[in-house]
Amino acid sequence: MEENVKTIEQREQVEDSACGCGSGGCGCHDEGHAHHHEHGHEEAHSCGCGSGGCGSHSHSHSQANLPVRFQILRNGDRVVELGSGTGNDTLAAAQVVGETGKVVGIDISEKNIQTARNYSDQLRLNNVEFRHGNVEDVPLPKEYADIVFTNCVFNLQKDKQKMADEMYRLCHHNGLACVTDFVIMHDIPDGLRLEGAQLAGCIGGAEKINDFMDYFRRTGFEHVEIVEMKKVHLPDDVFRNHLSEEEMLEYKDVSSEKGIFNVTLIGEKPSTCSPDTCCCNPEKHKN
Repeated sequence: MEENVKTIEQREQVEDSACGCGSGGCGCHDEGHAHHHEHGHEEAHSCGCGSGGCGSHSHSHSQANLPVRFQILRNGDRVVELGSGTGNDTLAAAQVVGETGKVVGIDISEKNIQTARNYSDQLRLNNVEFRHGNVEDVPLPKEYADIVFTNCVFNLQKDKQKMADEMYRLCHHNGLACVTDFVIMHDIPDGLRLEGAQLAGCIGGAEKINDFMDYFRRTGFEHVEIVEMKKVHLPDDVFRNHLSEEEMLEYKDVSSEKGIFNVTLIGEKPSTCSPDTCCCNPEKHKN
């Protein structure tokens, strides 16, 4: 777990080289998804490349260029970020939801929590809180949040289903889960996965896109969609270590399904739960 914490702490340093959409040469592919949820959150069009590999927030971008997790926020929303790191996204969300909203960042690293609190004090924000905790067992009551989001943390978990279940528990009915992470369409060489994980740890846990979506369908979320999708370009020398020249061209071709993709998923908790999906059901997922 400490190794994973280190990866989370360092991800901002590696995103530009591994999967960044800025100067690191990501070569992003924007699929241009847009949709509307029944609960009243109308989401803006796909965010383009954003400013970081997993859609990091930048104050210099217009609303249309913000990552999806900020576009779906409304004034007054109660929001939870799982794996909040040093607090950049949590603090940005707090400014979006305004004084009538509330944002809580959860992180397993005490060092990250203290750093985030220091930043919060500097910004004099009264609607944000940082708590030490495990993303699979969050110290918050059920149905706490309108929005639960996470950025490049899901793939680091040993028990991804448990984290998806926890997001479901935290959302109130008709609330949203928003997850940004890496997926694949087809199998990739093990060596490429391992070397990619050295640049951005969450690449190591990338699964096929339907398997990724199934964690959230299985726990009970409805309308589970991929609302943003970008192809990731690792450095050429990393590709060459594991791919032929022909394969490398496919991995870099934005129209090809070969390669690694950065995606944002959104799912909505239904207005009522079935016995099978209820977060209070101790037998959930045992069948």
